[in-house]
Amino acid sequence: MDKRLLDEDAVMQICFVTDDVQKSAAWFSELTGKPVPPEGKAAEPEEAQAIYNGKPAEVGCRIIMFKFGNIDVEFLQPGLEKSAWRDLLEEKGPGCHHIAFKTKNLTNRNRYLEDKGHRLLQRGEFDGGHGRYAYYDTVPDLGVMIELLEFDSDKEAQPKQA
Repeated sequence: MDKRLLDEDAVMQICFVTDDVQKSAAWFSELTGKPVPPEGKAAEPEEAQAIYNGKPAEVGCRIIMFKFGNIDVEFLQPGLEKSAWRDLLEEKGPGCHHIAFKTKNLTNRNRYLEDKGHRLLQRGEFDGGHGRYAYYDTVPDLGVMIELLEFDSDKEAQPKQA
């Protein structure tokens, strides 16, 4: 079995959960001098096919993504329903939610993280159906979650998840 988490030597994204995505993005824009990007959202439930705590779930969020040369900084406002985003926001308040890494094989990396005791909390398809995400409970060890992002354009062949 593969004994690594990373497929490439890069952090792809840092995400902050917030109660007000527009207010947080305006603050970050003023701080950095970067214009506020357009707001996006999670995929619709039928497209997302989200799983939260092992069960099918309808989860939603509003997203504003600042792109830098080497990393994206994401601000995410969760919907009112239970989700990995809502849980951390309610437990800790606004702040850093996850650090994201790109993977070419979510199936193998999922096994790797779960074998290390980091439970899969939530997964789903991206808006636009060009990839998938998965959040792992690394909060006790790292203080934030780890997210893995797998894009259809460069993923390795792998078995379908049930």
